[in-house]
Amino acid sequence: MSEINSPEDENDEKTLLEGKLKALEADLRQKKEIILAQHTKLEAFFESSIDALVQMDFDGHITGWNHQAEKIFGWSAEEILDQTIEQTIIPERYRDAHTNGMKRFLESGEVVVMNTLIEIHALHRDGHEFPVELSISVIDSTDLQEFSAYIRDISERKHAETVIWNQANFDSLTNLPNRNLFLQKLEHEIRSCDRSNLSLALLYIDLDRFKDVNDTLGHDIGDLLLIEISSRLKNTVREIDTVSRLSGDEFTIILGQIDDPLSVQPICQQLLDELSRPYLLNNEKVFLTASIGVTFYPQDSKDIEALQRNADQAMYAAKGNGRNRLHFFTPELQDRAIRKRKMIKDLRDAIEQQQFEIYYQPIVDLQSNLLTKAEALLRWHHPESGMVSPAVFIPIAEETGLIAEIGNWVFYTATEQASRWREQFNRDFQISINTSPLQWIDEAAAMNDWFTHLRQAGASGQSITVEITEGLLMDANDKTTNRLLDFRDAEVQVSIDDFGTGYSSLSCLKQFDIDYLKIDQTFVRNLDHDQDDLALCEAIIVMAHKLGIKVIAEGVETSTQNQLLKDFGCDFGQGYLYSRPVAVSDFETLLMDEPVKKIVEAKKSTA
Repeated sequence: MSEINSPEDENDEKTLLEGKLKALEADLRQKKEIILAQHTKLEAFFESSIDALVQMDFDGHITGWNHQAEKIFGWSAEEILDQTIEQTIIPERYRDAHTNGMKRFLESGEVVVMNTLIEIHALHRDGHEFPVELSISVIDSTDLQEFSAYIRDISERKHAETVIWNQANFDSLTNLPNRNLFLQKLEHEIRSCDRSNLSLALLYIDLDRFKDVNDTLGHDIGDLLLIEISSRLKNTVREIDTVSRLSGDEFTIILGQIDDPLSVQPICQQLLDELSRPYLLNNEKVFLTASIGVTFYPQDSKDIEALQRNADQAMYAAKGNGRNRLHFFTPELQDRAIRKRKMIKDLRDAIEQQQFEIYYQPIVDLQSNLLTKAEALLRWHHPESGMVSPAVFIPIAEETGLIAEIGNWVFYTATEQASRWREQFNRDFQISINTSPLQWIDEAAAMNDWFTHLRQAGASGQSITVEITEGLLMDANDKTTNRLLDFRDAEVQVSIDDFGTGYSSLSCLKQFDIDYLKIDQTFVRNLDHDQDDLALCEAIIVMAHKLGIKVIAEGVETSTQNQLLKDFGCDFGQGYLYSRPVAVSDFETLLMDEPVKKIVEAKKSTA
């Protein structure tokens, strides 16, 4: 017989069950709160992410869409949920790839882009595409099957990268490739030539006297001119050719796929013709020409640096031949360049090792036949080549900037010599020192230090004359004008060398307070049989005297020339009639014995 529970036992059991139920309910509430809190945190993360978080099921329908997704795609969550991702945010050109990828995943479980950061374009609601960074993860469980895509708009970053790339590879004024991109293009074209067994022509183009445009019309007009030149260059060559601006007024053109080098010459001539046509810029008509140097790959060289040197050398040869022309690279140009580089090195050694010497040529007072002045003439005793002509090394010294250091040494040496000779022989003795136009604009020339040196050497400013060119006066800027005034204040006199061969005007002579004119020897040489030169010399002398300027005639070689100049009232003469340029010791002999006066009088008596 079964045991019957008492009412008290049943109540206890019920109470126990109710307690367990309440405990279970409390546990469930706690877990629900935890799950709700986690969901709230996840939802907050989902909404606050800086990336667009897009979820979709395996059928391609969008199931999740955060606030950032609304912001970058233009769709609200209400509008896009349950739509397919393929028809909303994937550009049409990517849709086949997306469909194939989904099919491959459903068949094999393979997702090529899963957990990989890729860059691709997405589609905005308004139809425009924009670059994004994309990473996809997959959740495939019994409870959930979906893709989660993390998408970031990288439009600003891509724009910044494009700006930086353009700045690194394109000229900001003309928008042509710059030196960096030019070299990349040249390498590419060389590889192309190697594959096709064809050639390329490299052209270096330099504008003739572009500086004059900037100086006379201003840099704004100069910039407009460069832009127009860029346009003409691009329009003259083929689309496959590359036009670049290297710097300033220097351009290059790569003519690719050349099967006949002879075909390049008419192209270059067409370029010269185009560039020489007048330019109308802000109602200013500008005329300009260019010089072109040409070299070929692989005929002239297979090395990129050598090709650039070749084209540059050929371009300078075109300039040297008169400008507004082209010149092809030749081995002779290479040899000339090698000699020039050696000359530059030797010049630096000459400065360091004091290989220079100053010779002095007498300048004679034509009325008294007395030696009262001298011109200081630089001489270079090369240890291997012997005496090097100034006509050879001075242009190179000017081109390299070494003329400033050399010119300083000449001035210091000549002023000290003038001071000594004034003490020994003649208180009024004066030395004339040649200056290069570049010394007047080059800060390294340190002309202001010359006045300090004069004082320290105890030399009078009147012991020195500086010789300048006519061109310097015509191109004089504020700096040049102020330096000329500084010389006047220091009592250093100024002489215009080779007068009559340049472009100076009478107003320049008066404006700059010139002390001497030196009549160029080309006029003096034919005095005794050319009536035109006779008239010119006489006119220059009369004009100069009217302006209070004294005249020195260069190149006097005969007593007839000496007498004619004296009859015209010319103040001084210089030339082989009196003496060639001589070293210091020989010049001092001339000062002591005054043979100049004897020579002139002897030749006069036998004329």
